[in-house]
Amino acid sequence: MELVLAMDASGSISEQEYLLQIRGTAAAFRTPEIMQAIQSGPTGKIAVAVMLWSDASNPKEKSNWFVLDDEASIRRFANFIETFQVSEDDTLVMGGGGGTGIGSGVEEAIRMIAINGLEGLRKVIDVSGDGIETEFSFSKGVMIRDAKLIAVTNNITINGLPILGEDYPYLDQYYREEVIIGPGSFVVTAKDFDDFGRAIQEKLLREIRSNVASLPASNEISIASRE
Repeated sequence: MELVLAMDASGSISEQEYLLQIRGTAAAFRTPEIMQAIQSGPTGKIAVAVMLWSDASNPKEKSNWFVLDDEASIRRFANFIETFQVSEDDTLVMGGGGGTGIGSGVEEAIRMIAINGLEGLRKVIDVSGDGIETEFSFSKGVMIRDAKLIAVTNNITINGLPILGEDYPYLDQYYREEVIIGPGSFVVTAKDFDDFGRAIQEKLLREIRSNVASLPASNEISIASRE
């Protein structure tokens, strides 16, 4: 699997909330369950990269691709993501701000997959965030509905991890209707940022263990099998 972890770093995300996302993700990769799932898959490895998105007009912060095929490589990636775009005093290096440009984030994730020089059995974008796409994000970059069509064309599945809050208590419904697409696509909901670590572990296990690569193409959307 080629997996992009596309995380929300927009103005609605505080430094503490961002730290909960990356630390929760790092902790998930260190669990024996995920380590075993990665190494027991059809190829015994996955490729993963991280990308931070915010307003559509803001640049995206991207990592290199990491191939995870043993405990040492998985731990190296976990150590990397735990401090991604964070200084020694736990402040963010990157500036978020602006609106919530989910579509432009997905578009950049698609580009990352297209040029990585890898060829996985599955291609997945894992979108996490705490809000809906904002209108003023549309002026620069594509909207999520258009980015989804690009993903379909490139045989890419988009899964969602909405983080609920007072502003968007039903964000999980929005993600199901507007964000996810592709064979086997799904949503795992975090009830708040403190719950993110639990949610990302559940989501990663489901993605890594998925056998959707061997399923026939959807009747609604024609997507060639990766095997």
